[in-house]
Amino acid sequence: MTEQIIARFTFKPDRAAEFLFDEGQLVSELQVDTVDEVMEYVMQFDDALLDASAIINGQVISLTDFPTIPSEEEEV
Repeated sequence: MTEQIIARFTFKPDRAAEFLFDEGQLVSELQVDTVDEVMEYVMQFDDALLDASAIINGQVISLTDFPTIPSEEEEV
């Protein structure tokens, strides 16, 4: 059985217009094939996100609590 994975992203209000078409919209969902694909989006858009979650076969998993690899700008 193939897993159904939906990525749900909540963008920061000052950055949402860069990613979403409707004014005032902050949340977007995207159907993806793997959890790795969700994490790629999270790492790519990290500085613009307030929250990210994956819905896998109806179970919601918050990705906000998982650490990400720091970007080169954040490394000291």
